[in-house]
Amino acid sequence: MDDDASPFAPTETQAEYAESDVEVDERGAVLEAAPFADLDAGIASRVSEAQRITYRSTSGLSGGPSEVTGAVFVPNGPAPESGWPVVSYAHGTTGVAPECGPSQYPDMLGQAARINSLLDRGYAVVASDYEGLGAGGPHPYLEPATAAFNVIDAVRAAREVNDALSAQWLAVGVSQGGQAAWAASEQAEAYGTGLEFLGAVALAPAADLTPIAEPDPPWELDLFQLGLLPYVLAGFQAADPSVDLDDYLRGPLAGGFGALEACTHDGWLNSALTLMQSSRDDIGPFTEDATTAIRQWLDDIALPRHVSDGPLLVLYGDRDAVVPPAWTAQAVRNACDLGTPVEEVVVPGADHFNLNGTQEVLDWLDNRLRGVDPISTC
Repeated sequence: MDDDASPFAPTETQAEYAESDVEVDERGAVLEAAPFADLDAGIASRVSEAQRITYRSTSGLSGGPSEVTGAVFVPNGPAPESGWPVVSYAHGTTGVAPECGPSQYPDMLGQAARINSLLDRGYAVVASDYEGLGAGGPHPYLEPATAAFNVIDAVRAAREVNDALSAQWLAVGVSQGGQAAWAASEQAEAYGTGLEFLGAVALAPAADLTPIAEPDPPWELDLFQLGLLPYVLAGFQAADPSVDLDDYLRGPLAGGFGALEACTHDGWLNSALTLMQSSRDDIGPFTEDATTAIRQWLDDIALPRHVSDGPLLVLYGDRDAVVPPAWTAQAVRNACDLGTPVEEVVVPGADHFNLNGTQEVLDWLDNRLRGVDPISTC
């Protein structure tokens, strides 16, 4: 893909976040909690407490109540006098089927390494599965209001199950989770009443995918972008049940080529084989109405929607072929224009999957906790 290709210009008015019908004292209410008995040994060695939880949140589509699953991890050792600072960790794409919630798996579906690094640094970690992954369905993939509410309410839920957790919290997310953490930063004050938000880290965030629907784009979609399409369309269908996937995918890709029924760790090989047998002609939209509809929806979910309620660290690779760097750079510029202090870090040679940045992230989090003024590269 041409990294110099221009994304769509942002609209003058972005879609608004849903108004929650859930009372503040019910947001994050724990509906069920149990010890995480089969936890991966690496995480287990780092925690004094680990629980699977089900908690109350808000649907960003309806504003009504939802049930969300997740996991809470508390580091070993005595809590700081002010309580353990909390990181609400937002996972990347794991699938859209109900069984794709990371908290259902001992290794958190591959999230263990980043969770471990946060625990080692002295942060309590709460990891939301997001609505529809683990409880109920469908999963509104990339719908930013739902993601924001789920990430914020996870902090409330974690503090309910362990009173040694501080009200100070930060968000860290990767890919889909990068969008979720960014969205949470825009709702931290309006929705996160009673908590003290310090900032958010968005790693390779899927902040604005509107260019993917550009008519006659001057590029061929990358293999991994093709693999992302069924999830994007599933999110669109969750927002609008009238959406027909056949208006967007056909041939070997029809119906989402099985990706919607499996989690990413189970079906990646079959998906890759199917994608390699497909052509550009199998990818829509195939009608003018379908084109208009998906472009409008992608514009509606694009970030930023508002100025963030704290500083942002946006870290991404200059060889990212899933969310090309030009797209992320444009989202950062839009956030800067709104007045959000953004520290933008581009990692040379990194793509969507080998992006590390662990030390940069941990140092940035520690600085927020110490009250160091954030750096803005705007």
